[in-house]
Amino acid sequence: MKKSPKQRPSSSTQAPLWEATHPLLLCALVASTCGSMNRFRVRPAEPRDCQDILRLIKELAAYENMPDAVKLTKEDVNVVGFAMYYYTYDPWIGKLLYLEDFYVMDDYRGWGIGTELLKKLSQIAIDTNCGCMHFLVVVWNKPSIEYYMRRGASDLSTEEGWHLFKFDKEHLVRMAAGE
Repeated sequence: MKKSPKQRPSSSTQAPLWEATHPLLLCALVASTCGSMNRFRVRPAEPRDCQDILRLIKELAAYENMPDAVKLTKEDVNVVGFAMYYYTYDPWIGKLLYLEDFYVMDDYRGWGIGTELLKKLSQIAIDTNCGCMHFLVVVWNKPSIEYYMRRGASDLSTEEGWHLFKFDKEHLVRMAAGE
């Protein structure tokens, strides 16, 4: 249930998740198990969830065939899914919710956790006056693409012809220096 085609940033320095992340990225929801089978709850993430979220980020990186890409530190378990998001602004749309990462552990898929996470995200977007939610899905992740499309998502790459570009840190430094 993941979407992002981006390469995770590489870094020679490692930092704890909560310190390494921009404050806007601290907006997250987690799904945790509640004792009995097939029971879970979705709630806002808290600093104490950091280790579990990092474990899921590493599991997500392995799922995306980039197991060594995560450079953040710490580990643990109980959180089985998460959605990390922030707000941004588009001059044509207005305020929007950007879903940076969305993941549910394989053993917990089919419980309705992803659906509940999306429901909560949708309510957050509505409550905060967002015009829409944007996110990325890696092109080979057909199950996730179908999952989102069944729920009404539009594929802007095919419908509007947008391409995603990035400048890595090296090129940012060069441009900032006037090169």
